[in-house]
Amino acid sequence: MDRQTARSFAGKYVVVNEGKHGRYVGVLESIEAEPKKMWGGFVKITGILLYPEIHVHSETLPTPLYDDGEKVFCNGNKISPLKQDFPYSYKESVDYALASRWNEVDDEKENNESVLAMINQELKRRKADHLLYREVYVYYSLVKKARHYYVYDEEKQEALSLDGCPFEFEVKVKDQWKRAHNVSGSTFELENKKQVELSHGDRLRLNKSQFDPYRILINELDLPALQALERGLKKLDIFHENSVYCHNSLLIQLLSTVEETTFKGVNFISYATDKHQFMVQHHYEREIMEDAPDLTYDRFEFTSDTGERLITTYATQLSKD
Repeated sequence: MDRQTARSFAGKYVVVNEGKHGRYVGVLESIEAEPKKMWGGFVKITGILLYPEIHVHSETLPTPLYDDGEKVFCNGNKISPLKQDFPYSYKESVDYALASRWNEVDDEKENNESVLAMINQELKRRKADHLLYREVYVYYSLVKKARHYYVYDEEKQEALSLDGCPFEFEVKVKDQWKRAHNVSGSTFELENKKQVELSHGDRLRLNKSQFDPYRILINELDLPALQALERGLKKLDIFHENSVYCHNSLLIQLLSTVEETTFKGVNFISYATDKHQFMVQHHYEREIMEDAPDLTYDRFEFTSDTGERLITTYATQLSKD
């Protein structure tokens, strides 16, 4: 405000704008307005209107520039009238200013998550979501225990059974990494259908993009079970690329033990389009057999935000259900 307006605000509440260091409320106690010079004023600080900026990578919160009751001299270009009620004490104003920063950051997080979800969905639609994890690998060693084969992560000291493993690995063939899936035991099949036999201690690697819980779930399903899921998706006019969240409890069970052969639980999958939200409860049962096909049961319960519901199922002939 100009010096004439400032004179009318002497003894009244004003705002001191310190840019990224925050905005403060105080009483304009006196004015200095020498001819041909920018006017200034002494302000007694009584509160905080906007907390200082908080940097994302900062390990500590910034402290307010001014304390309660502190008298500061400010150039006139930093001072403006207070155009709102300010019934707070200094302490209360700090509390409200911090809460406001919290809400601001929380809103940004939600907006960022929404943008990330849209990009992720579009990359899935274009079958290019692997680019989000490009050249990020986990390296394993092949190990044999009793009659079973595992891949062992030496860094995390974790083992993953190859029995029914849904992952696509990469193996070294003539000093080049080639995509391959496990056929049985230590036998892997390349994309060209050629089979290679690995030995105890051989190295394998896995692209981390396959750790996406939804992708793992899709790869784990038998083809008829996958078709049952896709029948439901098609009826609701949604697609795999509309997936936004997947709680894969089956994966958690598979990774938490190498001895169990029976698994039962529920996966929760959510999908979203521009207009609607959908939730799928995937009830599953698995029994890994030693010398016979595994027993599987899959039940998909679909619910839309409009209340539409449908169920699709798949079970092996030997399943008890």
